[in-house]
Amino acid sequence: MQRSACMSTAHKTSAFIKAHSGQRSTPQWLCRHVGECQASFALRRPTTCSGQCLLTWRQEPTTVARQTTSPTSSTNAPSTARTGTAVTKTTGSTQITLTTHVVRARSSTSVGGGRNVYMPKPPPDDIRILPDEYPLLPRSKRAAPLHGTPSGQKLNVETLVVVDRKMMENHGHENVTTYVLTVLNMVSTLFKDGTIGGDINIVIVGLILLEEDQDGLSISHHADHTLNSFCQWQAGLSGPDGQRHDHAILLTGLDICSWKNEPCDTLGFAPISGMCSKYRSCTINEDTGLGLAFTIAHESGHNFGMVHDGEGNVCKKSVGNIMSPTLAGHNGVFSWSACSRQYLSRFLSTTQATCLSDEPQSVGEYEYPRQLPGELYDTDTQCKWQFGEKAKLCTLNFKKDICKALWCHRVGRKCETKFLPAAEGSVCGPDMWCRRGQCVKQGDSGPVPVHGEWSAWSGWSSCSRTCESGVTYRERHCNSPKPMYGGQFCEGLSRSYKLCNTKDCPPGNTDFRAVQCAEFNSKPFRGWYYKWSPYTHVDDRDACKLHCLAEGYDFFFALSSKVKDGTPCAPGSPNVCIDGVCERVGCDRVLGSRARPDVCGVCQGNNSTCKVYRGQYSKQHRTNQYYTVVSIPAGARSIRLLELNASSSYLAIRNIQKKYYLNGRWTIDWPGRHSIAGTVFDYRRPYNRPESLTASGPTNETLLVEILLQGHNPGIQWEYSLNQSHVDQRTPPKHNYTWAIVRSTCSATCAGGHHDH
Repeated sequence: MQRSACMSTAHKTSAFIKAHSGQRSTPQWLCRHVGECQASFALRRPTTCSGQCLLTWRQEPTTVARQTTSPTSSTNAPSTARTGTAVTKTTGSTQITLTTHVVRARSSTSVGGGRNVYMPKPPPDDIRILPDEYPLLPRSKRAAPLHGTPSGQKLNVETLVVVDRKMMENHGHENVTTYVLTVLNMVSTLFKDGTIGGDINIVIVGLILLEEDQDGLSISHHADHTLNSFCQWQAGLSGPDGQRHDHAILLTGLDICSWKNEPCDTLGFAPISGMCSKYRSCTINEDTGLGLAFTIAHESGHNFGMVHDGEGNVCKKSVGNIMSPTLAGHNGVFSWSACSRQYLSRFLSTTQATCLSDEPQSVGEYEYPRQLPGELYDTDTQCKWQFGEKAKLCTLNFKKDICKALWCHRVGRKCETKFLPAAEGSVCGPDMWCRRGQCVKQGDSGPVPVHGEWSAWSGWSSCSRTCESGVTYRERHCNSPKPMYGGQFCEGLSRSYKLCNTKDCPPGNTDFRAVQCAEFNSKPFRGWYYKWSPYTHVDDRDACKLHCLAEGYDFFFALSSKVKDGTPCAPGSPNVCIDGVCERVGCDRVLGSRARPDVCGVCQGNNSTCKVYRGQYSKQHRTNQYYTVVSIPAGARSIRLLELNASSSYLAIRNIQKKYYLNGRWTIDWPGRHSIAGTVFDYRRPYNRPESLTASGPTNETLLVEILLQGHNPGIQWEYSLNQSHVDQRTPPKHNYTWAIVRSTCSATCAGGHHDH
């Protein structure tokens, strides 16, 4: 959906607002799971209009991007380098430090001056998941690292910036570095704004200026194809010590279009939630002057997982919000909405975001001109960048208002604006300049920053479940007052959770995740109806998505991006999902508690109420047969079995009636969590490492753990515990008697007499 808004008065012809496309791009290489794609959002340029005030709506066809790049292709890094100027800049009371490494790149090959055309190819059919390299942390550490970011943890986005040849030609080789760093300082200021709810530091670790075409990088008007090519190309770049950037930004001087290789109104393109991913942490942005800073911030916001305000969320499409579908300043000021803060917080709570928590790599620092953007580039220059070479500042009674909206004039036209303010430091009158949307005396910093303060807590919400692990929450808002003019956002979290209705569910109660899957039975899926059941054999980072298996068919699908609050993260796990994130729950059923049961199953016990049995099975046998390792009685807890070395053999589980639950009858099951005998066994089979089986128990029947021997027995360690009551049942009673011989006379002298003893 394209949106453009216009207004007309006696003195002004048209006011144009940047708008965004509602199109989503789902190239194949963005897929992380079969059938599950990440979307890309395009930022649209304003169109011109005149006459009466009007609001136009035009429905555009939904397009699906084709795969155009090979995830496995390799690229060469730029071949020549030159350090540039500039790095530290003071804007008001905030000093932004950019560590930069400026590189002028030339083509790695040059034969007869011809251009090497990169012809991207689709990946092989069997490539379903690209190797994103962010670490998979244990669940016990998952909720902690970045989930508290709004309260003050500093995050560093180590950013690589690439400037294409067309943009360099537009600005000139001698001027482009200062211009780019000025824009990026503006971007840094936007991410430092208190309304984002966190401390995000944009650190420039590389600046590549492309003087010639690069092998493997195809830049054209087609934004979708260019994004695919750039994301793949930047994935092959690294620093001198092999260090990689967290995020890559392409700045282009071409007039890009999201869906065709011709100029149109697209301004930027970015994968959703791609930050920190090797192949998706990348954006492309069209150079439109200093307003480029808002495009970069908006597209980087998409990469942080943000979507447009008012599209699938409760936020209004308000002017002044960076993620609004129509981008325009509110009295010359831009800020982040509550929805943007929520999307960011949700992204930062995932393991994918851990790349932002490290210290930035050290590269050269250079002295940066200390002028504000409006001091470096006057209002006539800003107008030329927005409306063309013949544009200049409109002087018809608009000069005092340029700090809220820059009005420009072209010969033969009326004054017009894009509702973007003149840059900080722009002259707005004699000895006056623009600061934070206001025209103040030159030298002043403008309005005093207002730091945010929390409102009172709301009441607790209704409980999400009637038993086992319900969740309730209360919330507060940073609006008493809200931060303004560069003020800090409130410290702490805006929402507080606790568990409710924690008593066990009655026997026979339907699994909560199964209930959620069953809700889709009556909804068509790709034109067909299926009966859905839970599928939980997924990565830990996807534990709080609603994956459901189509019964009778060989596929599963993420029917929802998050399960309902209070859903266990995994079968048998005490941890619960809240807002799509797996949160720790102690054995005392307190959210965030670190209380753990001892080996006897007693919460915070001292291991004194049970007996632990341990052993090792190392017998050698003929291969290709099942052999019993240990018999685990009913009531066993803290069950652990581990191969001593990696082998080609498999652990198996059956009961005494020879019914197999795992890896039975020469059929090997997938590793993961398996519900067996009233508990959940975690079966792990990592590549080239020993197998293991663990379960917290208690079991409700006797189990036999076996090994399907496929060669040399590596040895298997096992242990389990039994509560004292079960130990008494397991040990046969000891009889206190002795044998004695008592002789007596025979009852007969012949034919079968007997002695009495």
